[in-house]
Amino acid sequence: MARGVDADTVEEYLDRIGEPFGTALRTVRDRIVAIIPDAEQVISYRVPIFRLDGRGVVGLSATARECSLLLMSPPAAAELAGRLTEGSITGATLHFPPSTPLSDETLRTVLAVRLHELGR
Repeated sequence: MARGVDADTVEEYLDRIGEPFGTALRTVRDRIVAIIPDAEQVISYRVPIFRLDGRGVVGLSATARECSLLLMSPPAAAELAGRLTEGSITGATLHFPPSTPLSDETLRTVLAVRLHELGR
């Protein structure tokens, strides 16, 4: 189960989530921003979400043991299953250990699928 944190901004969330999760999620956040710099970063349902044109692309969260990239789309998760060399997909969530933040390559693959779904 994702661990939400009372925070008004993504930076505040990352500060409050605790270590090593904050550092790992900050790394993934920075990589996402480099790939889709026009994405808006918001807190929704107590977790960071990246939006384009008001629509969610992906989100970030953590559980007690791992970090998560919220794919926000079961069809995208199904399309990505078996294609990624990092993490594991359960439902519409890509889980990864905080010691190994998702690479640029994995994030580019995920974001390409999500952006295609959103018509971008």
